[in-house]
Amino acid sequence: MTNSKKQILHTSLKLFLKNSYKEVSLRDITTEVGLTKGAFYYHYSSKEQLFEEVVKYFYNNAIITDYNNFPKNSLKEFYEYYLKVLQDPDDFDDIEGDMNFFIFISEASKRVPDFLKIHTAQRKKELWAWSEIIDTAKRNKEIKTNIPNEELAGMFLNINDGILMNRVINQKADGETLNDVKRDWDNLYNLLKKVKRKK
Repeated sequence: MTNSKKQILHTSLKLFLKNSYKEVSLRDITTEVGLTKGAFYYHYSSKEQLFEEVVKYFYNNAIITDYNNFPKNSLKEFYEYYLKVLQDPDDFDDIEGDMNFFIFISEASKRVPDFLKIHTAQRKKELWAWSEIIDTAKRNKEIKTNIPNEELAGMFLNINDGILMNRVINQKADGETLNDVKRDWDNLYNLLKKVKRKK
């Protein structure tokens, strides 16, 4: 991807997160990026095409988690590593206006034909990764529960999703949000741990 194309995507993402799709005009985009309309049309045929690429760019680079390097032997180590990954800076740290995040995702699901397919596939990958480590934790007697692996994986992911939504609504800082996720994951983990009875 060329630097100018990445700049268009990054700048357009900022605009779409601050305002709805309808509120962002082609003029807003070209002015903010510093392009002529001709230069814009060199890269994109329409605002619709740009929006689709912006959504996929954001989703692929900010939302999707690569679980390949996560610890494989302990559920606690797995989710603590996940929290470290969330703390790492990325290309999107300079973007403000995430109050519009859920509107942005809602518009993506309506305007980008294969967005729901992409999202569903990613959620399945996440559930699989969490289910695998939960299965390992059960076999290693790290946790003790009869809750099916995939349902328990969903609980961990839903805690994260709910706290992130609350962060957007209450405009909480990233550090505070991560502390909330850690607290609730720790609480769930402690409920699942095999507790040794005192003799």
